[in-house]
Amino acid sequence: MGPIKKYKVNLSPSASEIWQALIKWAPVELAESWDNIGLQVGDPALRVKRILVALDPTEALLKEAERKDVQMVITHHPLIFSPIRSVDLSHQIPRLLAGFLRSNIVLFAAHTNLDSAKGGVSDMVAGSLGLCGVRPLVVSAHGDPATGIGRVGRLARPTALSVVASSLLSLLSAPDCLMTGNLSQPIKKIAICCGSGSDLWPYVIASGAELFISAEIKHHIARDAEERGIAIIDAGHFYTERPIVFEIMRFLRQWADKMSWVLELYTFDAEGPPLRRMDGPLKISV
Repeated sequence: MGPIKKYKVNLSPSASEIWQALIKWAPVELAESWDNIGLQVGDPALRVKRILVALDPTEALLKEAERKDVQMVITHHPLIFSPIRSVDLSHQIPRLLAGFLRSNIVLFAAHTNLDSAKGGVSDMVAGSLGLCGVRPLVVSAHGDPATGIGRVGRLARPTALSVVASSLLSLLSAPDCLMTGNLSQPIKKIAICCGSGSDLWPYVIASGAELFISAEIKHHIARDAEERGIAIIDAGHFYTERPIVFEIMRFLRQWADKMSWVLELYTFDAEGPPLRRMDGPLKISV
């Protein structure tokens, strides 16, 4: 018997391998046609030891990634939506792209593919609220009929709108919300679209939902809801989607254990909503 060969096992996956794992959960075909998921900037072959996960690609996120010396950043929202006509560093997107390149950090985005996937953010909220018989609000044209944008389901028993709203704000760690509806009205069937959901209003009406949980609800949609007696809770884009950051972390931890990858995983905890409510009249000094 000859000498036993020793094989070196690389426990640091490439950025591409991590993305390939992520799209097993959220396949690329689930992304909307207007979306731009996947690699935003950087070398997909780069070996990764540390990952930072966040909702939005920002200057503050890049600084945190540099401080933590990570090789890969995963965000929910893409950095690039439209073609870039020039790399003008006086503009935000080219400046961020250049910053990621200078620091040799790879940026990937999992957006509407993750919204539509099983276990996406609307699924998470539906499960946390205890909804039964959950299904997509708009079924995906690809793959499993259990995938698609938004979710709709039923509570086990009718519950006052005020109680549902309180539970939701606690779940999302949201400080407040905008609402239509009577706080005492009983709610059983709920439609959910975390993030911007006004475009789904016709599907909410068709579903027979008594409550729509979403964000960035347009004025005329709120008026229509008021007339129809359908309650709306607008808890903000940031707060309704922020939970997906922690679900990405959970998925990556499980996959790293499965693959025996040695990875350090971080969330960008300093991230907050870009819009904040101001209490009372503003006093401006001249």
